[in-house]
Amino acid sequence: MPKPSRVYCGTVYQGSGAFTGTGGKPRPISVLRRGNVTQPGKPVAPGALSLLNHAPAQFQLDAQATEGERRAALANWIAHPDNPLFWRVMANRVWRWHMGRGLVETPSDFGKQGQPCTHPELLDHLALFLRDNRGSLKALHRHIVTSATYRQCSDTIPERAAVDADNSLYWRANRQKLDSEQLRDTMLLLAGKLDRTMYGPGFMDFVIEKPEHSPHYQYHLHDPEDPKSLRRTVYRFVVRSQQQPFLTCLDCADASMLVDRRNESITPQQALALLNNRFALVMAKHFGDRLAQTGTPAGSIVRQSMLEALGRPATEEEVGLLSDLLTREGAPALARLLFNLNEFTYLD
Repeated sequence: MPKPSRVYCGTVYQGSGAFTGTGGKPRPISVLRRGNVTQPGKPVAPGALSLLNHAPAQFQLDAQATEGERRAALANWIAHPDNPLFWRVMANRVWRWHMGRGLVETPSDFGKQGQPCTHPELLDHLALFLRDNRGSLKALHRHIVTSATYRQCSDTIPERAAVDADNSLYWRANRQKLDSEQLRDTMLLLAGKLDRTMYGPGFMDFVIEKPEHSPHYQYHLHDPEDPKSLRRTVYRFVVRSQQQPFLTCLDCADASMLVDRRNESITPQQALALLNNRFALVMAKHFGDRLAQTGTPAGSIVRQSMLEALGRPATEEEVGLLSDLLTREGAPALARLLFNLNEFTYLD
């Protein structure tokens, strides 16, 4: 990976109005008598939970240690090689990302009130693999995706389904719905509009009204053709107080909350958004126009569009049906239809 041309870093906030900044120095923390902020008690030094003994709970820090040094000490305590909980939690989240379900289905609760682990030996193996490879997530990704379990298809086998309907034994791949960000990026890619520029500040897919007081973030006023907004969704400027309607409809996580596991829903609003949202309409038009510019016969356009959008060749029946649609309604209508197929929104 090339080095970024810029470094974006925070600055020390000195405060304004009734709030006074500390200049980067940590504030004194005290035990509060009965939780009352007006009754501070004994001062508390930086430290962690003494209940866990994988590393010293008291950080050996100078009294004048900065906030950054305190955070680094906590991070090192959490990610200590002898802390089994950290490595299991990390391995479980990576597994869930690839497999559609976790070995522990409550990613943030490995305790008594969480779901029990379905394959404890496998989770231990993955946790040790991650730890022993110096915490390399790339190595763990490779280890999982090259496994026989990951490389299965999602076809149902009635005999196995009769024994394990929930696929808890991973005898087939789980069908996974693409994340909202993945859907948006795929639509940009097919439209030929995806800006692959890396690094730098995020783009804004909204118009700010009344910025001087209580700003209003108007997503419906944004122009989908704006070149600045054609980057990957990971670079989107996130407004925590107001969600993006199109992505939220497609189960994007609420940025104002800690979401360890996203919802995966099927609603009429999702189909309507993929049919009628301005972004979807614009990307369908560009995708269709790109296909039509080839000047090839209708059947060839259909085959090419199916291969690009779904990753498989079209059947002869599909070629006949979609060629009729292409002739009657045009290539953007064909692209719009492909955006709304289950095969487009699901990973099989």
